[in-house]
Amino acid sequence: MFPKRSFPSEVRTSRRPSFPATVFALAAAIWLLGVCFSAAGAPEKAGSKKEKLPEEKPVLLTNDGLKLATTYYPGTKGRESVPVILLHAHKGSRKDYAELAVSLQKLSHAVLVPDLRGHGDSTEIGGRQGAVTAADLSRADYGRMVTSDMEALKDFLRQKNNDGELNIEKLCVVGAEMGASVALTWTQFDWSHPPVGVYKLGQDVKALVLISPEWSTPGLPLKPVLTTSNARFPLTDPLLISAAKKGTIAFKNAYELDLRREVSVFIVAGKGDSRAVRDAQRLYSMLKRYHPDPPPKEAEKRQDLYYGTLETSLQGTKMLGVSGLGLEELIATFIQRRLVAQGFPWQHRTKDPHAQGK
Repeated sequence: MFPKRSFPSEVRTSRRPSFPATVFALAAAIWLLGVCFSAAGAPEKAGSKKEKLPEEKPVLLTNDGLKLATTYYPGTKGRESVPVILLHAHKGSRKDYAELAVSLQKLSHAVLVPDLRGHGDSTEIGGRQGAVTAADLSRADYGRMVTSDMEALKDFLRQKNNDGELNIEKLCVVGAEMGASVALTWTQFDWSHPPVGVYKLGQDVKALVLISPEWSTPGLPLKPVLTTSNARFPLTDPLLISAAKKGTIAFKNAYELDLRREVSVFIVAGKGDSRAVRDAQRLYSMLKRYHPDPPPKEAEKRQDLYYGTLETSLQGTKMLGVSGLGLEELIATFIQRRLVAQGFPWQHRTKDPHAQGK
């Protein structure tokens, strides 16, 4: 049993959009003590061999012909592995997440990290190298990160799911700055796919980590994502219905699935940048109405919206690997609580006609 102070009441139940960042970071560190992240990241004993976990570098072809460069860190628990997609900021690359990706893999997660179009090694379309670059991205290019890049990533993970290497029902997307806009916009896109009969084609994203989210990324404004009315529909999948009846999983409203209610979200920004804090707070405020505070005794199990600021002027992936901030531990804790501990059943997934397959 974890210490009762692992998430203090002012963090768990406060309705205000801010709380002491040091308390939040310390809370996560306490929660993780002796559990998962600290054990995985413990220093190697003298003379011990450091285990080398597998790593792949698949190049995925998007539905508009872009060669999408990625690094894939396979999970280590087969169908129990939680898939995590890490999305970098504008003018960043998948290299920004190298250490976090390995740390999450050590916790058994299956981690997929792309260079989004125009970034890193993802610049070739139709055999033309440099056809799209970060310096000249159009609004349409940002949109294609959602409708093309992200759909290629999901199609890759769907196949890994069907091979028994992960459970796509527990999908987590982590995005920094521009990547946060892509993550949230694509989550709306994923949740908008209606089922075909009893077969679900979307609603796979169950958790989001938004690091220094930008309110107005070109072509990807956040307000419409959270205010535009999507077609919402009842849960029809027999396995998920059965799991819900058994109490293994829970939907807040299984008769009208809505990502704003059902997806767990962790929002964080560096305290020293007022604009970053303002954008993060606006996003938190819009989501808060869909995430009422659970009773204090049930907060550890049911709390599904977190917001906090860290004591730094750094933002996005620059906050990773900084001593004293503990962002990696916070992310690991969030994934543990909202995905690893949840009983979403594994199942073979049908090809999604909205994505890569024609």
